[in-house]
Amino acid sequence: RRGDGDRRRLGRRKMKAEFLRGEECTAIRMAEGRPFRILQLTDIHIGGGWLSRKKDRLALDAVEKVVRAAQADFVVVTGDMVYPMFMFSGTSNNLKATRMFAEKMESLGVPWTCVFGNHDEEPIAFYKKERLADYYETLKYCFFRKGDKNLTGVGNHYFRLEKADGTLNMLLMMIDSNNCVGKGFFSGFDVIHDDQLDWYEKTVLENSADGNVVPSLAFFHIPPAEFKEGWEKCYRGDPAATYRLGFVGEKDNYFGYAKTKKGNFVERMEKLGSCKGFFVGHDHLNTLSIDYRGMRMTYGMSIDYIAYVGWLGQIPTAKCRTQRGGTVVDINEDGSFEISLLPLTDIEAAEKAE
Repeated sequence: RRGDGDRRRLGRRKMKAEFLRGEECTAIRMAEGRPFRILQLTDIHIGGGWLSRKKDRLALDAVEKVVRAAQADFVVVTGDMVYPMFMFSGTSNNLKATRMFAEKMESLGVPWTCVFGNHDEEPIAFYKKERLADYYETLKYCFFRKGDKNLTGVGNHYFRLEKADGTLNMLLMMIDSNNCVGKGFFSGFDVIHDDQLDWYEKTVLENSADGNVVPSLAFFHIPPAEFKEGWEKCYRGDPAATYRLGFVGEKDNYFGYAKTKKGNFVERMEKLGSCKGFFVGHDHLNTLSIDYRGMRMTYGMSIDYIAYVGWLGQIPTAKCRTQRGGTVVDINEDGSFEISLLPLTDIEAAEKAE
């Protein structure tokens, strides 16, 4: 299934949304008479070295094709923009790879932001996330913010999505889902910490009025355990969860959530009543979207050409095609939204047809 809108090609956007940088956040004013369109990209995995030169070129070309085809108002990249693994790329210079990706995004002239994934800062990488964040904040079209330095993670920030008349539609919450619980990959993935959830709740309540909790959408990298729980209910026919679109392409129905640490994101969001959906990456071959526990849970289509390899027991992403592309989110003035898949294979087929 392509998605709620079932669009194969996405038309050009009439008028432009307006982005207004403020002290606390960036306000986005929707263009009148049409939905606000977000393109989610994820897991670009630019290596930045001599070993990854060809695959980096493929990834950057794919990014350009998807961004141009989507004609989105705003692009959100949900982590792992780069992959500073010397054995795959020939370098551990994650700032160089970050610049390669960001320069491509800036050249396209579309407003964008990002959150960090577990690979943007590796133990062997030259630079910490703070240094990458400093660079992102210098860019013209990038609306990334480092956020409160007292919070766990780097880059917890948000956007006020406003209707054309200036009234608030919803919040777009960007969260650093952190890296690993220890110093290395095999220590297990981390979760969104409680202080980050406190910040989310505080932000929502500060932007709510008249006793009505403002709706929000969340964007981060590592999926919560409840996503896998919901998928298991879907394929067993349990009405508590509803399949919407996409597929699980990872080996043995794999979901890369934290196995050694309990996260409280879904439980806290369920109680808050604001989060209507979240968008993640991390598992490159999953494009699933379901309804569960009052939220739309969605994996973004990935770009990666380099990270998954057969000698690690994985399905090599370089040899896969159907997972690659972008995920489109059209937000209406009433706060409802539709999600569609934009596969790279469809874009390339349309190019050949022309």
